[in-house]
Amino acid sequence: MRTLPLVAVTCLVPLASAIEREHVTFAIDHVTASGQSMYVLGDIDELGSGNPAYAVRLEPSAYPTWRATIAIRRGLTFTYRFGWRNDAVTAWKDPSNWNLVSGPFTMSTSAAQPYPLQKGVYYHSLWNPPTLHWRLAGSEGDFTATVMTDAGPGRNENERRWRGAHFGQAERGVEFYFTGGEFGRDPASGWYSTVLDTIFVQDANLYDYVPPPVVSPPQQTNFGTFFSTILGENRPYRVLRPRGYTQNTWKRYPVLYMHDGQNVFDVGPFGSWDADTTANLYTRRGWMREVLIVAVDNTANRARDYIPPDDIVPIGPGSGAPGRANLYAAFLISELKPVIDAAYRTYPDRVHTATIGSSLGGVVALYLGWDHNATFAKCGPMSGSWWLPNFPARVLSEPYRDLRIYLDSGDSGTSNDGAWGTMNLRDGLMAKGYVLEGDLRHVVGYNHQHNEAAWAQRLPKALDFLFPISEAENTLEEVFYRGDCNCDAHVDFDDIDYFVAALSGDAAWRALYQAQHDDAEPPCRYLNADADGSGGVDFDDIDAFVALIGAL
Repeated sequence: MRTLPLVAVTCLVPLASAIEREHVTFAIDHVTASGQSMYVLGDIDELGSGNPAYAVRLEPSAYPTWRATIAIRRGLTFTYRFGWRNDAVTAWKDPSNWNLVSGPFTMSTSAAQPYPLQKGVYYHSLWNPPTLHWRLAGSEGDFTATVMTDAGPGRNENERRWRGAHFGQAERGVEFYFTGGEFGRDPASGWYSTVLDTIFVQDANLYDYVPPPVVSPPQQTNFGTFFSTILGENRPYRVLRPRGYTQNTWKRYPVLYMHDGQNVFDVGPFGSWDADTTANLYTRRGWMREVLIVAVDNTANRARDYIPPDDIVPIGPGSGAPGRANLYAAFLISELKPVIDAAYRTYPDRVHTATIGSSLGGVVALYLGWDHNATFAKCGPMSGSWWLPNFPARVLSEPYRDLRIYLDSGDSGTSNDGAWGTMNLRDGLMAKGYVLEGDLRHVVGYNHQHNEAAWAQRLPKALDFLFPISEAENTLEEVFYRGDCNCDAHVDFDDIDYFVAALSGDAAWRALYQAQHDDAEPPCRYLNADADGSGGVDFDDIDAFVALIGAL
């Protein structure tokens, strides 16, 4: 037996503010008996947090070498071990289904270099002053108390904006709450928790920008009439606008297209995904970015619309003929999407366009991402009908696509909700280069059957992966660290020389930083010197910068 822990230095940074990760390849040569598979188990989230039920199965395309490449957060030291587990789906959820082969081993990912190195928070409150209590997420230790400082007026004469800085750790989760006076506490019980590095808390909502004084709630609109000339039928759809859409006229939003729309927000014939409730909750808590969701209803032609032309429709209208998912895709891309992009403030590009569906809707979600990758950069096939013989086989035979995929199944009910079909698809994607927790997430819902209730339970994991809050443009950093010209996340007298250099331009500011930091690139923005927030650095910033220093 040969153990081969390998580390690649590639970092996954899909957008500027995403959490930095490193590709780590775990591989072991081991001959298994029939009905056994090799797994890696570690003490971090990406490796199952020490619970064999959530260990990561290695893929066997180079058998007897079992391997998996996993995107692990930078700056971590962790232990891991290899073992085999029984392949019976009913045994996957059993933590005792674990047989150690080798380990434990210890390794570290390279240090992260985020800016800022710690977290900062603004808080609108009547308390004077409030106290911030914080700890690293999952630490279960005591909270550290920090009295917040006055950062200016709030929304009325009684309220102030308060500032808490230099707490926690960048790109790591933090748990926190506020107190004021003798009995005041926010939240009343529990705590806030987020990976955001710069946070604004207002009315129990977390933001990555300065929110307007009044924030409209999420709003759903149902459109009962939309005739598709491509499909030759009416296709109703529903739109969920995120919080603050009315006031935040400067903002644009990613778009998520979901299938079987009558079940997405509202209670349909088979239940509801409660996608509106989940998206609203995750947005409010600072766990996912604000997204526009479009839920497209199905019709009697559901099977024909969702099955790719590779395969034959087994039931309903069009049975015995090839599927027409190509026409359904044309309807979405050529007819509906232009209407959505014209009517709402969306990001119309592929990077910000995603699709999620379940069962046959999961098939069409992968089809849209795979065959129409110029439009959809993200997809979430949930409990996909991978019993179709041809389309899944074609996916496994074709080259890697630039596509982020959330893939899942349950483990119960008829055919264990296709758990092994989903696992085999996962293995094939990994063999062609997909990286777990990088551009691929695979989830098994234990005790989940093939129904809306199960998909509603797993939807948070899909939204968190496809639209993580860490990938949103955190415009709050521009406000919070205004005046921090030397990139140390403090505004103090050490910034003066850098501010003076910035007045001569980006090149002069950059040259000063590199001269004092061994030619390293500045981790912060030149526009931190824009002390008056005008959008540029000029002599008009001098008074504002002096005021920032004078406030110390």
